[in-house]
Amino acid sequence: MECTECYAVRYRFGVENGPKFDFLLEFDPEHFSLIMDDREDLPDWTRLEYHQCDNCPFTPDETPRCPLALSLVEVIEATNQLVSHERVTLEVTFPARTVSMDTTAQDALRSLMGLIIPTSGCPHTAFFRPMARFHLPVSTQEETLYRVTSMYMLAQYMRNLSGMDRETDFEGLSRIYSVINVVNRAVSDRLREVSTKDSSLNAVVLLDVFAQILPMQFEDILGEFESLFKPYTS
Repeated sequence: MECTECYAVRYRFGVENGPKFDFLLEFDPEHFSLIMDDREDLPDWTRLEYHQCDNCPFTPDETPRCPLALSLVEVIEATNQLVSHERVTLEVTFPARTVSMDTTAQDALRSLMGLIIPTSGCPHTAFFRPMARFHLPVSTQEETLYRVTSMYMLAQYMRNLSGMDRETDFEGLSRIYSVINVVNRAVSDRLREVSTKDSSLNAVVLLDVFAQILPMQFEDILGEFESLFKPYTS
């Protein structure tokens, strides 16, 4: 059921002469948390203790189901037969525009999961919720680096407005990514045992590759952006 007051993003993609997929994602407009329908027939792999993250702050008694796993159920069940390198036509509809492109199944799912996971209710991934709000489908590594570092510096400005200490480097962002690596590995372990094909699993692997590589490339790639900022530095 569509929510008239929610911020909605629709992901549509499909293989030529093959299966089509349509995912309507609705978000709380204030906090940008994903709104999920309640269902009783939840798969076993959504249980919190099923490959639970080593750094998970929840306990099974208080939180029987992993919020991140719950957010992915519909996507995993729908795309379980999709092969990662199949070419798909992707269309992403936002309130203000529609973006379309040809890509691979794993990149379409990587992009979709990159929108879902930060908004799922997992406290470790919530730091990326501002990026989810201004989502860029199938972003490149360079685009992701620019967006995440810009977001992090804006977060430091917000901390300063709140009277909190702020950082002037990216050490804190690197720490966040270290935590995300642990989450990604646990999510991969969950999906590895339930995935029939490899598209959803490879999508998480790609997200983890980004999470591992980006912190090591902050200085190198950001140095390539230096000339763009000459009006500010000269």
